[in-house]
Amino acid sequence: MDELKKHLSTHRAGQVLDVGTGSGRFIPTLLELFSGIEQITGMDTDMDSLRQAEAAYAGHGKIQFKPMDAGNMEFADGTFDTVCISNALHHLPPGAQVLEEMKRVVKRNGLFLMNELVSDEPNEAQLTHILYHHFSADIDQRLGIYHHHTYTRQEVRDIVTASGISIQWTCEYNEPKPDVMAERDIHLVTNACKQHMERAKAFEDYAAFAEQGNSIIERLKTVGIQRPTQLMIVGDLED
Repeated sequence: MDELKKHLSTHRAGQVLDVGTGSGRFIPTLLELFSGIEQITGMDTDMDSLRQAEAAYAGHGKIQFKPMDAGNMEFADGTFDTVCISNALHHLPPGAQVLEEMKRVVKRNGLFLMNELVSDEPNEAQLTHILYHHFSADIDQRLGIYHHHTYTRQEVRDIVTASGISIQWTCEYNEPKPDVMAERDIHLVTNACKQHMERAKAFEDYAAFAEQGNSIIERLKTVGIQRPTQLMIVGDLED
C-alpha cells in the first residue's frame, strides 16, 4: 500500500466518486491513499447500507452519500477527478453499463481506482472465505440475482481492459488479521451460512446446498476465515 500511495502522490483527488459504496467500508482507504480530496460522494441503491454509511460519517464535511443506480448515474459528464469501485465487479452482469457510466463521469485527465478480491493462491483461512462466497453466489444465481464467483487476478485485469480503461499500476495486499479464528467472525459467518441454507430450502437439490453450507461451518471451526488477497488497479481513460 505504501508503494501505491507513493504512486498516487502526484494525483490531486479532487471530487471523488465511490461506486457501490455500501456502508462506506472503502472510504477509510480512500482517505489514506489520496491527497487533495475536495469531497467524496458514495453512491448505492441499498438504502439500509447508505443509512449505515451516513451514520458512520455523520459530521464529516467532505463525505456525502446518494441513492443512485450505478448503471444510470445522474451526474453530468466529466464530473469527477477520481472514480473508485471496490469489491463490486463480481456483482456486475455481462453487458452492465456501470463501467461505461464510470468512464462517462470521470474527467478526461481523471483516474480510476478499482479494488477486487481475487482467488489466486489463498491460504487456508482465505479459502474458507472463497468457498463461502461461492456458496452464497450460487444461491443468488439460482434465485435470479447475478453474483459471480471470486475472480482470478487475470480475470479482473481482463474485465478492466475490455471496458476501455487503461491499467497504469497494480498492487496486491492482504488485510491484516492476527486471529483468523476470531469468535465474532466465525459466529457471523456461521449464521450467514445458515441464512443462505434457508434461502435454498425450496431448491430440488437443497440437500447438496445444505451439505455445502454445513461443510463451510465445520471448516470455520478448524481453519477460521480471512478475506482473500485484494488486487488494486489504478487506471485512466484510453487515448
